[in-house]
Amino acid sequence: MERIESSGLTHVEDRGVPVASKPTLGIVAIAKYNHQKDEIYAFLKVLQQRYASDSSLVLALEEKVLFDEYEIANRVRLMAAEGADCILLVVGTWIYSSMVITAVNDLQIPFILWGYSERIANGNLGASLQIRYVLKEMGKRFLYLCGPSGDEGNYQQVARYLKGAWVMKYLRNRKIATIGGKCMMMYQTQVNEYSWKRTFGVDFPQYDTAQVFKEMENVDDAEAHRVENDFLSRVDKVHWETDNGDRMEKDAIFTQAKMFLAFQRMQKLYGIDVFANKCMPEMSAIPYGYGYAGCLATCMLNEVGTMIACEADVPAALSMYILHLISSGQKVFFADIARLNKQARRITFFNCGTAPISMADRVKGVELWPIPGNIADEALPSEYFIGKMKGSSIKFDLENGRGVTLLRVGGNDDTLRFHAARATTCQREVEPEEIIGNRWPGFGLEFASDTEEFLHNTVGHHYSIVFGDFLEELRALADVLGVRFVSNG
Repeated sequence: MERIESSGLTHVEDRGVPVASKPTLGIVAIAKYNHQKDEIYAFLKVLQQRYASDSSLVLALEEKVLFDEYEIANRVRLMAAEGADCILLVVGTWIYSSMVITAVNDLQIPFILWGYSERIANGNLGASLQIRYVLKEMGKRFLYLCGPSGDEGNYQQVARYLKGAWVMKYLRNRKIATIGGKCMMMYQTQVNEYSWKRTFGVDFPQYDTAQVFKEMENVDDAEAHRVENDFLSRVDKVHWETDNGDRMEKDAIFTQAKMFLAFQRMQKLYGIDVFANKCMPEMSAIPYGYGYAGCLATCMLNEVGTMIACEADVPAALSMYILHLISSGQKVFFADIARLNKQARRITFFNCGTAPISMADRVKGVELWPIPGNIADEALPSEYFIGKMKGSSIKFDLENGRGVTLLRVGGNDDTLRFHAARATTCQREVEPEEIIGNRWPGFGLEFASDTEEFLHNTVGHHYSIVFGDFLEELRALADVLGVRFVSNG
């Protein structure tokens, strides 16, 4: 068995099953002793050439066409044990169903069945259909393909399914840490942990906001000033005070740099992969001792690739992480659904600080503003509400005309589903006098179809976006996980 390339591990072994930094595809071709085998060897060579030159994956290839049922099963088990994320089984001639079914019956990783057909006399297409039916009757989840070696659509489906299999494995034992508790009665920000653990394999540790403040005490001031200066070097304009009296304290960026470093300390101390932070009121309100919110720290974390969602939104945090993985590490923007323009099929999104600066339209610029003093009234008892906060928020727009993919995972058990969509960035719609919308990062999205269909499919008001079209990759991941997939666009 030839391994075309090896790949280093990205996580230490005590985090569970080690996961390679890119997916590994195993390939096994199967035939019968007394049937034509030249063409299947030729196809195996095509597969080797195709995938050996693909830098996005590692290829584990069985170079021989296999004929023995138990040898096939052993090869498949060995590939899985050595780290294959998905195995492609090629039905090259007429074969007994058991030659595939035995190999995959106890297999714990996703697999693909390809009924290869160049010559009718071999009966391979019919054999693959027979095997497909049996596997479906057995309740197995897999991808079935058929066609010749030149079928480009099949190669694309293999790549998507492989990526989905890798993301599924990567998610196992990841930790989505909630800071604080449920925010402002947002039921949809919490999940049935039994259901989500069973499906995604993730864990849900919870930490008190006081632990973030404690770690801020352990941050070196000089290091925080370096982070502050680096952040400010990427900002075009700072509005320290507004006409209506909102004011940003001089240490607002510095203290957020300390919070950013404190989150990084917590990530290392507790082995956290993703955060869902409840900012209001513990961070944002002056009566609770801090008053700066966590907007800039959130921006900084998402910029370095540590996904962090606002308002303790666990489904949003996982959605961000999935988009980050499925897009091979791209930045992700988490935002609220804010305004609808039905006629133009446009929806405006924005959020206080989750957006990474590298997604900004640099022509329009990046600005810092004082946080408005009239938000999150519900998070405070009326006797504590003093109508002001000391923090800062970042503001920018996205470049118009960019294709994006949206995602939110929602539901539990039988209602668990991916809601994904394609759209194109456009100018956001905000009234000039609107305080919040004009101080926060945001964007408009134009949909190809009716926006009401998108809104009726939503599973919450927080959605995440990434540049590019990954709708089919998300569909493949949902298929691998056995989760319902709903899409628009």
